[in-house]
Amino acid sequence: MNTISDIWRQGERRWPGRTALAAEGERLDYGGLGTRIRQIAVALARRWQLHKGDVVALLAPNCIEFVTTYFACTAMGAIVLPVDERLEPDEARLLMTDSAARFAIVHRSSWPRFAGIRDKLDRLEGIATIDFEVDGIESCRRWIAEVGEAPDADPPAVALASDIAELMYTSGTTGQPKGVMRSHANVLAACGNARRAFGYGPQDRIAIVMPISHSSALVSQTLPVLEVGGTVRLVERFDAASLIELMRSEDITCLRAVPALFRMLLPMRGFDAATLPHLRLLMNSSAAIDPQTCVAIKERFPAAELINSYGLTEASTCSILADHLVRLHPDSIGLPIDGVEMRIADDADDEAGPGQQGEIRVRGPHVFVGYHGRPAESRAAFDRFGWLRTGDLGHRDEHGLFYFHGRRDDVINCGGRKFSPQEVEDCILEINAVAEAAVVGAAHRVLGEVAQAFVVARPGQAIRPKAVIGHCARRLPSHKIPFRVEIVDSLPRNSVGKVLRRTLRNGGETDRDPD
Repeated sequence: MNTISDIWRQGERRWPGRTALAAEGERLDYGGLGTRIRQIAVALARRWQLHKGDVVALLAPNCIEFVTTYFACTAMGAIVLPVDERLEPDEARLLMTDSAARFAIVHRSSWPRFAGIRDKLDRLEGIATIDFEVDGIESCRRWIAEVGEAPDADPPAVALASDIAELMYTSGTTGQPKGVMRSHANVLAACGNARRAFGYGPQDRIAIVMPISHSSALVSQTLPVLEVGGTVRLVERFDAASLIELMRSEDITCLRAVPALFRMLLPMRGFDAATLPHLRLLMNSSAAIDPQTCVAIKERFPAAELINSYGLTEASTCSILADHLVRLHPDSIGLPIDGVEMRIADDADDEAGPGQQGEIRVRGPHVFVGYHGRPAESRAAFDRFGWLRTGDLGHRDEHGLFYFHGRRDDVINCGGRKFSPQEVEDCILEINAVAEAAVVGAAHRVLGEVAQAFVVARPGQAIRPKAVIGHCARRLPSHKIPFRVEIVDSLPRNSVGKVLRRTLRNGGETDRDPD
């Protein structure tokens, strides 16, 4: 395969009658998928004279229209800017302004938020809605009807493997999001990594519950499953009970989720092998899975594979921890996927020894081209040997397994002694009454920074801050003990489940002296 279009072209040729996409109330087979993509492409070319390199913002939930529009735009050489519809209006405006988007296609559910910012988008030359008409703005559905059921020609422009296909913004959990430019070749290489890692096949039916506007759901789940002739079931809104029923009724075989979602599913009736006998693969993403959750999942699904994974927007999924290692090393991110190079580098760009903390670095055809409009940062993203600096800290053990310690930006410097918040979080999660924990650095007049913990109790359980501090004091050196513990109802997260540490950080100073 050379471009993303080869995915759907192959599908309509080899499996025209097999279901490709499914959503609430609609199914589309591979033959119909090809027809729909051509209709959209021709319609956009007629209305907007869409050119190669034009940036098209796509604001939509997990729906069939997202996938078909993505394929149509990339087929013509345009660059798709997926915008998470759950972003605040000003956040969405920032992405669309930074990307210099010329056009926007908006779903009904995304319109209320978009309507508040459209007048502030000076560079936007065209707006279309997907399935409804509002304020005099026409719908793509009408344009498609004008094209007809069977377009005479393929999309009018043909993309090349080296052309930019996506402008996917980083989650911005620690700073301003950056536009990650990925070529068709990058995306296809990432799809290949996912296929090898998760063993997707034509028999698979995957439920997409993570936002498809993010790399994991789109490039590591949706596209590679379509590439092998499987079925993608798009889930627009997450509800634990409804998801279990959907998985039962549609014989779902694969589910990828974040630890928080798994913890929501575990107490639910029916989340077990007896109710979901076809579920063969559970994939953990975006954060480390705690041992208690890991054990509980394996007890519910003893025959299914549970795989831990590591990746980032700039490179998609890079490593996996195979099922037979999950119970033994639940805190590991495993081994690099075949086709991916990974290493731990010290500050001099040399290989760090076993057990030595350094920066996780990756290399391969799946790694992005650069950051949009940021040439200096794009150059700085790679070391002198061509390895991507992920900004993630970790180590490699004597068996070759990789471990993730957290973001370099999150490291806490307490009186000159640096440590990762994850070390403290893992310690707090040993307490049975704790469901979730997040640790950030808080300013201190004497020590510079100290650890501040935010803790969520399990349902029906109670936990006191002093108990958390006491537990840490018995297991951690003094500089890693939280100076402050707050019991909260929930942790702030972005739409893929990553904790927003910048929201938690205390901007003030802590006056308490060390123990």
